[in-house]
Amino acid sequence: MAKGRVVYLKETNFVPRPERVLITSAPRDVYENDPLHRRLPVLTNDGYLNGFAEYITDIPEEWKFSTWQKDYGFAFLEANIKGPTFLHHPYSTTIIEHMESGVYDVLCISAFTWTLPWAIKMAHLAKREYGIKEVWLGGYAVMTDEPAMNQVFDRLFWGYGENVLNQAIGLSPKSAEDIKHPDLITRADWLGRKTQIGHLIFKRGCPNRCTYCADPVFQPGGDYPLSIDAVEEILDYYKWNGIKSVYISNQETHMFNTFGQEVLHAIKKRDMYFGMLTSFQALAFCGEDGIRELRDSGLSFLLVGLESLNDKNLEKTKRKTRQKFMEDTLKLLRQLNIGVTSTYMICFEDDTVESIREAKKKIIDLGIIVSLFNITVPLPGTPFYYQCKEQNMITDWNWSHWTGNHLVWKHPNIDPVTAKELLAEMRSEVNHPDYNPTLFKQWERNTKKSR
Repeated sequence: MAKGRVVYLKETNFVPRPERVLITSAPRDVYENDPLHRRLPVLTNDGYLNGFAEYITDIPEEWKFSTWQKDYGFAFLEANIKGPTFLHHPYSTTIIEHMESGVYDVLCISAFTWTLPWAIKMAHLAKREYGIKEVWLGGYAVMTDEPAMNQVFDRLFWGYGENVLNQAIGLSPKSAEDIKHPDLITRADWLGRKTQIGHLIFKRGCPNRCTYCADPVFQPGGDYPLSIDAVEEILDYYKWNGIKSVYISNQETHMFNTFGQEVLHAIKKRDMYFGMLTSFQALAFCGEDGIRELRDSGLSFLLVGLESLNDKNLEKTKRKTRQKFMEDTLKLLRQLNIGVTSTYMICFEDDTVESIREAKKKIIDLGIIVSLFNITVPLPGTPFYYQCKEQNMITDWNWSHWTGNHLVWKHPNIDPVTAKELLAEMRSEVNHPDYNPTLFKQWERNTKKSR
């Protein structure tokens, strides 16, 4: 069976009819009217996630990048569970209107850590004002040890919930082979070029054990891979809709195991280009010859987790590759004309203001087009979280701040105000054409193609 588990906070054994279940993600106006939570719209006006929305920087307008993509987990649920009503980042009023209808017995909320305060308020409201019998919670918010959760939620759904949620509403179990891949066509404004990419996730979850990462806790060991039939079906759908490039968005992409090879063959036979989210560990598994083979098979871009250029940070957080290997691999990718974007975290325990600013120049010199920066957060459920909690290091318990834009724990060298200043500085300068020649060259190529 597909993985996932349920924690019963209240043992009611209630099994609702599927059509009396309302499933919603956070509304796109989630904190719109609260001055304490002012933020750029991570949730767009048309109900999508914008991965770059919080880049409050002085990047020139024509260079700014943005994406419009679905919440992956929510999209998988909607594609695989028939009967409930799904609201994908609706307006708050839309959720209220549905509850006012009197049609629903159960409200299921999909939430992140930073939207947990909203989810708790909505659960209270649903039971008090609209006669909802039970409220169930899924998504990364379930890992949060917030006492109020025990008062308002009846069940917590951990991991990938297609099978367990199906059974909870009286439907048949779902095996991994039964899971369908949802439509994840994503729009992007990318350095002067508008494009559409079909996102592909053929294996969810991450097998690594980095101490700061929520994925290994949310679904230990990851989920089973999808069937090759599900992969072929979604690739055909993308191709039919004019999509020329696929982005493989597994948390860690291995293309040289048996199933990865099948997926690679499926992409190649449709004459599609592809990019992928991957790790340096997975690239080490490929080896230089394997990376060249991927390039020859259509690999054109990567998003890879750089995270830190300090080996002490990498060792403490149980990252399995070190600075020298990452630098050598990035050099090879540059030689092969494979575009690289990266994720990077500042304010690890051994970081200083000076070391972060030194890393800024190194990242640019490594030839990375764009880097996505966040402040290190002790995400609930992770080893880093329990370390901070046991040592009384957490200084900000307002969950809506746990976004990667705030320093919520007591850092030995950096205060919260300085952390935010450093974050803005890194986002602006590393991703600015006046500082990053690789980004400038990519913009020139993009604008020539679009003429």
